[in-house]
Amino acid sequence: MKKKDKEEKIIREHIHLLVEPIIDSFNVDKEFVLKISDIIEKDHLQMILDNYKIKSLNDNPLLAYNITLSICLNMVFDSDRLDRIEYSDEYINNFVGRVVAQTIYSDLDYNLLHTSPILNHPIVKSILALSSLIKYRSAFDSLVVRKTLNKDLNPIFILLKEAMESLEGTYLLIANKSFSQAMTVFRLYLEQIINVIALIKNPKLIDKYIEFQHLATKYALDTQDKDIEKLIEENKIPPRDIKSYLNYGWIENMKGFDELPKRRYSIKIMAKLCDMEAIYELYSDSTNYVHMNFLLANIDWISVINKMLETSFATIIGIITNYKMFTGFDFVYKGVDLVNETKTILNEFIHVTSYKGDSYDVLRLKNA
Repeated sequence: MKKKDKEEKIIREHIHLLVEPIIDSFNVDKEFVLKISDIIEKDHLQMILDNYKIKSLNDNPLLAYNITLSICLNMVFDSDRLDRIEYSDEYINNFVGRVVAQTIYSDLDYNLLHTSPILNHPIVKSILALSSLIKYRSAFDSLVVRKTLNKDLNPIFILLKEAMESLEGTYLLIANKSFSQAMTVFRLYLEQIINVIALIKNPKLIDKYIEFQHLATKYALDTQDKDIEKLIEENKIPPRDIKSYLNYGWIENMKGFDELPKRRYSIKIMAKLCDMEAIYELYSDSTNYVHMNFLLANIDWISVINKMLETSFATIIGIITNYKMFTGFDFVYKGVDLVNETKTILNEFIHVTSYKGDSYDVLRLKNA
């Protein structure tokens, strides 16, 4: 046997050793897993290899691992959402298509570097793919918008990129079973989303937003800055409200601010003025985890994270709607319509939790 053939044989055996335990760890039909694997290898493997710029699975054994993991996780999700699975040709074709699509867009988030069943679950994978796509397009699309609207909206894209980083960090912490810490980062994500949507709804206030950001930075470096002291005095801002004013003073230019009973500068008021009170309530609820109010409580983490998943879907779909309006980008990635993909998965997720209850462990957090 030639040296190259021996090396490939060793790698194939290594792949087998990687893949076999995955199938055994899930309560799924092993024959069906192998059948789907065979179809993908026969009909779709070359496209997958071309996508990852490799010649064979031997060049990246972890790719074979992730394909098998994706098959098993889709089977588990199907067992949750379908009362009975009919292994018809239509079902098999749909199943293969899902796994291939997920394998293709996994390269957005470098999911092939993850072996976590949580991060590779189709629910989380679709969220992370969209998040990554927004994050990596933000710099380019900022220039597109600037040319189209003849206005620099870069602060929106900077905030959006930071929000996507927070969203991704949230699910990395969940995968690590660091649930309280995940809620802390998720609260930051919601705060960033509220700011982003407020700016999207009030693009003429970008300059004011930047002005107050600079003021907040100056105050953080020097609390006795003369310019800020003068501004605080002129606007009669009490000492306890200085930081709030510097963070949110720009919202006094929003429609409806002057009609408020009191001139208050806060994220709560900003959310109210921009019809985001529902998101603010979620943000407010998550504060309990940040301040460890629930440290000694017996929290139903499954229910909390299911709510977080639904909120992630709702907010990111809202962001996409506005993103498409500003940039014209359709979120089709390598032939996969990620918007339709995500909406379909969201509907199936809601179906499962509605039918089986908010505390149903869709991500299998207890076993992951």
